[in-house]
Parts: sequence; C-alpha cells; structure tokens
Amino acid sequence: MKKFLSLSFIVLIALFTNTANGQAVSDTANMGQGYANDVYYSFENGVIKTEPRSNWDIAFYTNVWSAGVIINDGNGVLAYTYPNADTSGWNSVNISGIDSWTPIFNSDTIWEDGAFNRNSLGHPDYGWGVYNTISHDVIGDSLYVIQLPNGSHKKLWLQRKNSVSNTYYFKYADIDGSNEMNVVLNANDYASKLFAYYSLMIGQVVDREPAKDSWDLLFSRYMAIVYDLEGNPSYYPVVGILQNANIGANRFQPVNEDFEDWTAAPFELYKTRIGHNWKNFDMNSFSWLIEEDLAYFVQTQEGNVYKFVPTYFGGTANGKTGFLKKVISLVGNTEVESGDNSFVLYPNPANDKLTITGLTQLSGNIIIYDQLGKQIYNQTIIPGQSSMNLDLTTFSKGLYIVRIVSGTTESVQKLMVN
Repeated sequence: MKKFLSLSFIVLIALFTNTANGQAVSDTANMGQGYANDVYYSFENGVIKTEPRSNWDIAFYTNVWSAGVIINDGNGVLAYTYPNADTSGWNSVNISGIDSWTPIFNSDTIWEDGAFNRNSLGHPDYGWGVYNTISHDVIGDSLYVIQLPNGSHKKLWLQRKNSVSNTYYFKYADIDGSNEMNVVLNANDYASKLFAYYSLMIGQVVDREPAKDSWDLLFSRYMAIVYDLEGNPSYYPVVGILQNANIGANRFQPVNEDFEDWTAAPFELYKTRIGHNWKNFDMNSFSWLIEEDLAYFVQTQEGNVYKFVPTYFGGTANGKTGFLKKVISLVGNTEVESGDNSFVLYPNPANDKLTITGLTQLSGNIIIYDQLGKQIYNQTIIPGQSSMNLDLTTFSKGLYIVRIVSGTTESVQKLMVN
C-alpha cells in the first residue's frame, strides 16, 4: 500500500531542501584601520556590533561546566606558564630569562580551548587547574606571566573556579608584588554570551560581546598556526573570520559560481572553518588577492543555510572585508503547519538528551527527520506512555522535524540540536 504524506508535511520538507530563489547580496564588515575592531555579524541582520579589540586581556568561557580561559592574543597579549615554581612561588615570581620562555596561545579551532588550557592533560586536569570531584571546584595549580601590549608584565594566578556557582577567583599583580588585585568574577552575569572579559590594564570586567544567539560570524585578528615553505608550523597573527560556537560551515574549491550543493560535505563546527585562508598577499602587486572558485556554506543557529563568498580584502589600510551572501535553505523563521501539537519537546534546543512529554492521549509512531527529509528515528508510542527519553549523542548539530503519526492525523514540531 502506498503511503501519502500530508500537505503540511510536504511543505515542511520542501522548506528544508528548498534552494532559495533570492539573489546574492553584497555586504561588508569593516574592522577599521590596523584591524582595530572586532565585527560581529549576522546573516539575517548584518553587522550586530563593532567593538574595539584592545579593551580586554583575558576572558572566561561562560558555560557552567567549562574551565576555558583565553587571552587576547589578537591584540598582542602574551601568556607564559611560569617555569620556576608552582603556586607556592607566588611571592618570588621573576621574569629573568623570559626571552627563552615559550608563549602559549589560544587554540585556533576550539573556542573553549584557551591559552591557559594548553597544558591540559585531559579531565580532571584543565591546564591551569585540576577538577575536584567532591567540591566540583577547579583548583589552580599554575602561575602565569602576562605580557601586555604596552610591554609591561603581570603575574597571574587563576586560583579557583566554583563550578556550581560558575564563579572564578583569580589574582594578579605587578611582578614585584605591587598593585595586587583579587577578583571574583561571576560568569553567570554573562551567561548570554560566549565569554566574560576582563581588562588587567584597567582592573575591571568588560561587557563587550553581543548575545551569542544574535551573531553568526566574527571578523577579527587572532593567532593561528601558519606553515612556512618547508611545512613547519608556528603561531602567527592573522586576520580572518570566526564562526560562533553554534555555527557550522563547509568549504568547496574549486567550484563554479553557481555551485549550491551545500550537502556535498558535512558542516564542521570548529571556529576557523572559514578562517583566513580565503586570501593571500601577492608580493608582486603588493596587494591582497582573493582565492578563486571558492565557496563556503554556513548553517546558522536557526538552521538556515547561507552561501558565503569572500570578494574583497582591504588589508591594514581599512580592515574591510567584502563578500556575497545568499540564502540557500531557509527554515529557521518558518512556522510549522501541523495538527495537534499537544506533545512537548524538552529541552529545545537540546544537546545530548531529549524528553518528549504529553504522549498520554497520543498513539502511533514518533518519527524524526533530518534536514534533507531523511527518516532517522522511528519509535512506536506505548499505550498509556506519558513521556519518552531520547539519546541524541549520535545526532549532528542542526534542525530536525519530530512527527507523530496516528492514523490519518499528525502532529509536527521542530527540534534544534546543539
């Protein structure tokens, strides 16, 4: 017997796979002369915020169970693990021989993996400290020397993070111990953002980042691993495009100008999938050239897919990046037409677990479809069952459709997996 899908569900799947008929739109992000600013950009709303890069030195990832701490390496801040003592040597820190020390940098692929996490041995060791399974605190066991952009130095001790309260405790001072500051930073105050920022120069928290659900790309300067002509890697300051922690992207080259098959490769979630390698500096013309036959596709937090093609880079003179963007698959702002939506998805967005409640009066099957309309889950509702728990660890990040079919009726809801 042939099975016919309802009109509403056919329309819904079409929204997943539809390649939009809109035209490519030209836009720019301007970091200013000398790349002085960070530019937060939304595909839907354009530039969200332009913020001076120089107004912070260290920052703390706001997730409750994270111990990620980064430095402003894009502004010339350098961090060194103090090699001559553990935390018991706080009062005797000196910078004799600092020129022979190796600086530590943020990961150029993972937001959470900051410079202070680079010596991590894996859980429970997070680099700057070790997690205590009884108190749920990360206890700092290392000292650091920070070189600020003006050439001055500070000693820093990340003393503790209380994971339950999401609060960091740290202190810093001049190398000789003067001007000591003891800081308590509650990351919950900045839970809507990726990071809580702090300036060692002025001694205060800096609220600089827009809400993390408001932007897709960050145009910025940062340290990245660059390879020389012999293939040897080293960290080097670059200017590029970073994706928000909840944003996936893929890259295709060489492709024709009309290429739009964004499903031909999986989306990758690391922050520099676009990065800086879409341009190169030509020594003959002494100008920046854009890679040819190149296209990126970016999936936003709402599940929409945009084609993104860099077209211009102005360099240090104006810090301007030009690009084309085009909607390829638009689903995030579309209301789902469906029948009885009495069931509830919780949480939504979800991470690794999902609970479906409100099933008592429903019967039939729970079916989940991915963005291409492919069925990836099918489970019969047990009579009288009020809820069902699903393991999402095998689900890729993105938008899904949850459909309950019972005879000739159906209920449909959207599910976002982070």
